[in-house]
Amino acid sequence: MVKKTNLQTFEQNVMNSVDIIFDINNRYILLVKRKREPYKDYWALPGGKQEPFETLQNAVIRVLKQRLNLDVSGDFSSFPNTLTFHDLDKKVELHQIRTYDSGSDPRGGNTTVFAVQLHVDKNKLIKNLKPGNNVTEFKIVEKANLPKMAFEHSHFIEQYYKFLKPYKETAKTYDASKYEKPSVTVDIIIFTVKGHDLKALLVKRKAWPFKDFWAIPGGFTGMEEALEDAAKRELKEETGVKDVYLEQLYTFGEPKRDPRTRVITVAYYALIASENLKLQATTDVTDVKWFSVDQLPKLAFDHNQILDYALKRLRNKIEYTNIAFQLLPERFTLSELQKIYEIILGKELDKRNFRKKVKETGVLTPLKETKMKGAHRPAQLFSFKGVEKEKKKGKTILRPTKRI
Repeated sequence: MVKKTNLQTFEQNVMNSVDIIFDINNRYILLVKRKREPYKDYWALPGGKQEPFETLQNAVIRVLKQRLNLDVSGDFSSFPNTLTFHDLDKKVELHQIRTYDSGSDPRGGNTTVFAVQLHVDKNKLIKNLKPGNNVTEFKIVEKANLPKMAFEHSHFIEQYYKFLKPYKETAKTYDASKYEKPSVTVDIIIFTVKGHDLKALLVKRKAWPFKDFWAIPGGFTGMEEALEDAAKRELKEETGVKDVYLEQLYTFGEPKRDPRTRVITVAYYALIASENLKLQATTDVTDVKWFSVDQLPKLAFDHNQILDYALKRLRNKIEYTNIAFQLLPERFTLSELQKIYEIILGKELDKRNFRKKVKETGVLTPLKETKMKGAHRPAQLFSFKGVEKEKKKGKTILRPTKRI
């Protein structure tokens, strides 16, 4: 009986292989279709058996040449190892990712997964590939849409992207497609006082969803548009209202709040004088008008909830800030101020307690001027702190200079 040599023993007992993940533009994966069993006609990673006494890195070089007919060479003298794809004029890092046991491979042994990150036009790469040994065809697929694959190759790819990827993210390699993209809108709640009543500005929608429903003015933001700029643009486009100081209210992001898609909305609100405003329905609305906050219709989306939240914020904030400046002239009496507070809060206030409390807030500046009203003695005038005048098109506009 002839004694087996060490080489024969090695070949019978060990079946190690290499598989290569082509990480293309951090988005695509190169796959080959197998010509032979096991898993004949299945899609798989390019790979193959490690020959006796062959290093894993040299096995990668050989596999790429045999399976894909790539003109490739390697430099394994330093870390990280590098590969040069001569036809593509690309030099890339070769990273050893992980070694797995045979899994569903009936031949046994281990497979070591390597990865290369290529930044290249995928069509250009395809043109440089030719099916080689044990390959009938190849394709480049999105990593999120892998077909049914041989062995545990889909598992290798999943683990690579989730836990094992060695490459650092850069502006060039960042893949925005790996995240879902919710839409972002702005909604603008505008309050005013008309006829001793607190009112909100609403628009009637022209199109689906919620066609013919009343809604808060608003719309989608542009990719290069700041949120506040989008809010001012939408307000002007839908209602004709402009030159309004807006304050960010809250972000509403219930997943099912909009039937079109996942939409996150950033709400703004303002309290303005409406006497000289000319409302005009434009773009995607058919009507625009003021509604009493006590007699609101059923609104589109979650706008009843948003408006209710804005009303609570307004009523809370008016008690300690100068937000009411937009409803009053530059100089006003405490009686005029109390009337505004009563309309917004929806209740009568004790005169003495109101005056004491509002003076304690520190939002008022007493003036030396007075105002005559009927036969009563002159009433002292006040102004709000943190408000400045701005002349625009012949009108005096009051704007906040700081938060109180």
